[in-house]
Amino acid sequence: MALFLNRGLLHESLTENKLKLMGAYQSLFSITVEHTYFADLACKSLEFVPTDASMSLLNNAGLLLKSSESGVAVFYDDDKMDILRLHAEDNVALTFKVFPKDPYFSLYTIPAIQKDDAVLFFSNQQVTRDAVGKQMLHKDNYASDQAFVEMNAEQLDDVFERKDYLVKPGFIVQVLITDEKTGLCSENLDAAARNYYIRFSTNQTFWKYYILGDLSKRQLYIADLENEIQFENIGNTTLPGAREAIMLQSSVAIHMQEQHQHRFQLRESGNMGDKVLIKRMPNANISHMNGEMVAGRMQNISEIYIN
Repeated sequence: MALFLNRGLLHESLTENKLKLMGAYQSLFSITVEHTYFADLACKSLEFVPTDASMSLLNNAGLLLKSSESGVAVFYDDDKMDILRLHAEDNVALTFKVFPKDPYFSLYTIPAIQKDDAVLFFSNQQVTRDAVGKQMLHKDNYASDQAFVEMNAEQLDDVFERKDYLVKPGFIVQVLITDEKTGLCSENLDAAARNYYIRFSTNQTFWKYYILGDLSKRQLYIADLENEIQFENIGNTTLPGAREAIMLQSSVAIHMQEQHQHRFQLRESGNMGDKVLIKRMPNANISHMNGEMVAGRMQNISEIYIN
């Protein structure tokens, strides 16, 4: 993999230089991955790896590949479009294995990307336009379990190498290249029709605050300054080291975000009125999460400790 990354960085550098020096290169297509976990929707830390067959097509047809954290773009040389059209007569495709480099990607992503014998598969053979006209490579506004296909499915022939079964791609993206009127080789194709999108929604988790020390002996509650989320006192517990704690848990699951904007306060009830003890409570961290039963169902729980 290290060798590929070095070659990939070199290829990307050469791509940028060629694009600067040769104005004849035009956009063939682009793929952008969006994710509601991120404030700007740009899904971070993705690595697009073309299959061996796709790498051969890129080279033979004079195509250039430019990658970013959240997608990939392919450019063609005007002078070599005839070559690409010859390939397109056979309905060739460029296929990418996409590896999330964030170890927590599967925790905050819906659908869950890990299945033993199936993988998420997106193709421009099924395109749906969203409310603003973006071309989504899935049926609904967000990717769903409907995108899973068996790893031995016909459309995935020659995609996987032996190492891919040890470190499986998060998902597969395939772009069919044809010379039809609406195909990617058409000179009359609208620029927006060359841009494809995949959009993931965000998982949810219940937030559980453990209030330790002297605070655990007081009449506490958590207030949401936006008046959207309520917290319930679900009792006391003894943590390792004989530490007493009171547990305050959100009554509903909260969507995971890279940077939460919630404004929760820890308050104390008293005869003379309520008192603010912590003006802004710390938010949940993706790395502190486990599974627990809530109302008879296994749910994600984010644990936050307040000393």
